Amino acid sequence: MPAGALHSRASTHINYPDISQVMENRLARHIASYLALIALFVLGGCSLGGDKHPQAAVTADEPRLVELFYVTDRAPDADGDEYYSGIRGDLSHGVAQINIPPGHVMGVHEEASLLKLEWENEADKHIKLHDVLTLNSNTFSARLGRAIEASAGNRVMVFVHGYNEPFPETSKRVAQFADDVKFTGPVILFAWPSQGSLTGYVTDETNAEWAESHFIETLTMLLEQVPAHSIYLVGHSMGNRIIGNAMVTLSGDRLESDLIRFREIIMIAPDIDADVFRREMAPRLARTGIHISLYASSKDRALMASKAFHGYPRAGDSGESLVIVDGMETIDASETSGGLLGHSYYAEDRRIMEDIYGLLQTGQRADDRFGLQAMETAEGRYWTFRK
Repeated sequence: MPAGALHSRASTHINYPDISQVMENRLARHIASYLALIALFVLGGCSLGGDKHPQAAVTADEPRLVELFYVTDRAPDADGDEYYSGIRGDLSHGVAQINIPPGHVMGVHEEASLLKLEWENEADKHIKLHDVLTLNSNTFSARLGRAIEASAGNRVMVFVHGYNEPFPETSKRVAQFADDVKFTGPVILFAWPSQGSLTGYVTDETNAEWAESHFIETLTMLLEQVPAHSIYLVGHSMGNRIIGNAMVTLSGDRLESDLIRFREIIMIAPDIDADVFRREMAPRLARTGIHISLYASSKDRALMASKAFHGYPRAGDSGESLVIVDGMETIDASETSGGLLGHSYYAEDRRIMEDIYGLLQTGQRADDRFGLQAMETAEGRYWTFRK
């Protein structure tokens, strides 16, 4: 695909690598855990959306095009249907243009429904990936730099997605999330090579680890090539492994004057071993001085499946497994709604959306955000949403 080529989406079919033998080997040792994983993930995977909950609509007469910058180490899709595949590739850059329909409702992913006799997404009704523009690295950084300079406070957000995320759907959901929380600067999707399939969990784990060096390269570009004064990192599910490990590495390589530009790390439903996170990753991240917020839930059935698969709690669990670490603010989001699996609560419950909005817009800490109330435990303080 030549740099600067603009092309339109064709269909939604994609051919993924056959990894059945990988899963069969794992099944021999973890059959019960695997069944639990499939039984839950088959309902929705790790996507950012799920059930639709009505919220206040944004009034508009015409569809809006939202620009989403992206950096990906996925290989191009050989068929051209999905733009990028789940196969490892070289680092590439571009801008995705996403259509937001008039009357868009916060937390709702408007898309075509067969129940409504809708066969494909339409600009005046649905969120739609309109076009993808590929750019060489120099053009990308220059265009991103202009967008950052045009924003209040020279801000930029980097979002790292989780397991089971094909490129087109992830682009639409991240653009919707950024639009819903009214982030005022450009947003970058870091799209690592997720298989975008229910049986791709093991391969996704491997590819997430493989992608860490490319994510560090992306953060280095933000520090050295663009005028970003405030960098916000947001991770969902497995994507938090990439953010956490990369920032631990970066903190050992960069000066304090560089690290201070990272204003927030927001870790939503992190699919990371809770003990490893509590003992190793979280304390190292806290020592950087970067504000860190972790959202967890005891009703997250996707993480329940991951716990069954791995045999140990995840950092995004709450209840007895809730992770409380000095230097990090943990918010128990168990009472919020989050789709069929309870995994996408941050994008589907108005209280979560407003809390993240307040965090991004004002930098207020948990004690100062109106919708939260503090809870004291022997391990320390955490916060829940007011009823």
